Amino acid sequence: MISKEKRTSILYGFVALLFSIVLYFNANGQTVQNTLSGNESYSQTVADVPVQLSYDSDRYYIHGYENAVTVKLSSANRVQLNAEKNEDTRTFRVTADITKLSEGTHEVPLKIQNLSSAVTAKMQPATITVTIEKKVTKDFEVEAAIPSTITPTGYELDEAVVKPDKVTITTGDKTLAEIKRVVANVDKSMITDTGINAEIPIQALNAAGEVLSIVSDPVQVSVKAEAIKPSKTVRLYGTQQGTPAEGVESYDFSFSDLEAEVTGSNELLSTIGSSIAVPVDITGINHRTTRKIEIPVETGLTVEPRSVSVEITPVLKSSSSSSSTSQSIKEESGSRTTSASSVPSVPTSTTTPSSTTTTTSGSVTTEETSQSISESTQASRMNSSEN
Repeated sequence: MISKEKRTSILYGFVALLFSIVLYFNANGQTVQNTLSGNESYSQTVADVPVQLSYDSDRYYIHGYENAVTVKLSSANRVQLNAEKNEDTRTFRVTADITKLSEGTHEVPLKIQNLSSAVTAKMQPATITVTIEKKVTKDFEVEAAIPSTITPTGYELDEAVVKPDKVTITTGDKTLAEIKRVVANVDKSMITDTGINAEIPIQALNAAGEVLSIVSDPVQVSVKAEAIKPSKTVRLYGTQQGTPAEGVESYDFSFSDLEAEVTGSNELLSTIGSSIAVPVDITGINHRTTRKIEIPVETGLTVEPRSVSVEITPVLKSSSSSSSTSQSIKEESGSRTTSASSVPSVPTSTTTPSSTTTTTSGSVTTEETSQSISESTQASRMNSSEN
């Protein structure tokens, strides 16, 4: 037989167990219910849900409010929950009715409409602050706001051209009174060494430079500005590079262009002087050849034309020319009484025509040699006639 004290202890233990069960179900009743019924609860957080305002848009201009909120969705139906999360299949919307509010600033509660009964929702924030003004429209001239008048490599920018140079601004009457400038704000990254060529959104600024709430027509404008690039004209001359062919004494260079225009910063232009040497590789050339050669300039400079055509004419060594000349004279005057062996030698000269030809070293031209032979032959004939 159980004693009275033991029965009392068992009773107290049973009561404690009962209270524990009651407290557990009180704290986890919904979870237990969903588990027992087989309906597990799911939740999804949807960001940037747009707020739709109801108001007279022909009379009023609304600004200063949060145009999107975050909504937390919960449901035991995962398919329905995913459908409401997806923007393309969503049925609910967040609205704010301000049709009965007067001009000024108001705090307006948000509502969720058309939400499925199988889904619950909570918004953050639950209210928005809106400013209501009379709607007005006015045309403004647009100016380009350029952060720097210098390109990355130091070129100056010409005056910017904005097209169209006027836009139509729609806003509230009080906001319109604050507008001091309407600008196309050029970002520094839009400035290149060729200038500016960009489509830029319109902004309205107050006296403090703060951006005001407006609607612009058109929304953006074209801004163009050319880079002003200093340039100078330089002379071109050839410099011989490589190893001459066998039997060649020198080379004549004939350029298609004797001048070129170099463009760049003033600092770089000052380093090139008044002329540029064009390297001409004559290795192995033993007959008249034409080559296209790029004009060398430093990094940061551009040149026009970028290349020139160079006609390379080899001049044979003078020893072979003198030998053939002497032999011709002897053959022609062999039967005369006066020998042509006393013909004076033809001096070597350097010829540099001012038009297109540059001679790399002194040589006797074919025309000069022929003229000397003719004069020597004529002298021999006159002496023979006198005798």
